[in-house]
Amino acid sequence: MKTRQEIPCQVCGQPRTFHVGMQWCSSCGWNRQAALSGLRMRSRIMTGAAAFILIAEAFLLWSIPPAGLIYLPLALLIMAAVVIIPYREYRNLQLTAGQTSNSSSPEAVIAGIQKLQPRPRISALFLLALASATDIGLFLAPGSLAARIPPAAMMLFLIVFFYRQFLREQRIVASYVPTFAKIVRFEKGRRQRVAIYEYKSSFEVPMTGRGSSLKEFSAGMAVPILYNSAKPAESLPVPDFLFYKIQARLP
Repeated sequence: MKTRQEIPCQVCGQPRTFHVGMQWCSSCGWNRQAALSGLRMRSRIMTGAAAFILIAEAFLLWSIPPAGLIYLPLALLIMAAVVIIPYREYRNLQLTAGQTSNSSSPEAVIAGIQKLQPRPRISALFLLALASATDIGLFLAPGSLAARIPPAAMMLFLIVFFYRQFLREQRIVASYVPTFAKIVRFEKGRRQRVAIYEYKSSFEVPMTGRGSSLKEFSAGMAVPILYNSAKPAESLPVPDFLFYKIQARLP
C-alpha cells in the first residue's frame, strides 16, 4: 500500500492510499467500502489460484512422485503467499474502521490541493536528451544511410511525441493553478481508455479536459489537476505528468 501525498482526499484533504488499482482515505474512510469489496474479491481469486496450484501439485505427486517432491516446497510457498498476503491486506484495511474520523473538511481539502508543487523529473529529462543525442548520432554515423534511416526515423517519431508532451507540461507548470476535477466518464481510445473530466477555472468558467486511462480512478471520483492560468483549457491530471514530479509542499 502506498500513500500518495500529491493526491489529497476529496473529502478531508489528507493523502490517499493506493493499492492494486484501488484507492481510499485512511483518515476519513472515503471509498473504504469499495476498496474493501475489491480486496475481498482479490483475496477470493487468489484463494482459487492457490487451490489450482494444490490440485496441480497433487496430480504431479500422483503421476511423477520424484518431480512432485522436488516442486512441493515451491508449491507450498507460492500457495501460502497468494493466500496470506491478499487476506492480510483485506484484514488490515478492515481493522482500520475504528481509526477513521468520517469528517469532511472543505478548508483542509483546499489547503491540501494548494500544497501541490511541480518539480522537474531529472531522470525523464535525461532520457529525452539521451534519446535525442542518440538519434543525431544515428544520422551522422558513417556507413549506409539506408540502413540507418528506419531506426533513426522511429526514434525521431518518439522524440517528437515526448517533446510535445514536455512542452505542454512546461507551459502548464510555468503558470499553474492546482484544483480538483471530477471524472465524468471514460471513452475508448486507440490503445486504452481516456478519462474525460470537468473542472472550473479561477473565474468559475466550466472546463473539460482529457487524461490518460487513470487506471486507479473511476467515474465520479475527483482527481487533482494542474491547469494553465494563462490558458485555463490546458490542463493535466497529476498522475499524467511525465517530466515533472508533482509533490505536496511541506509546511
